[in-house]
Amino acid sequence: MPLPCPACGTVSIRQHSRYRRRLADTALGERRMEIFLSVRRLTCVNETCDKKTFAEQVEALAHIP
Repeated sequence: MPLPCPACGTVSIRQHSRYRRRLADTALGERRMEIFLSVRRLTCVNETCDKKTFAEQVEALAHIP
């Protein structure tokens, strides 16, 4: 899935790596639960952009103050 670079807007499909993000510790009834999310890190293909890599954002899981 192509994503735009947050710095320059150039769309990239070039995956640099993946990493796991721990969303939060939470309780489900009396059991402790941890939620992990696998996130892609992409390479910006615009050679003039200062941001060489960027992580995808999952808007549905973003913290809303």
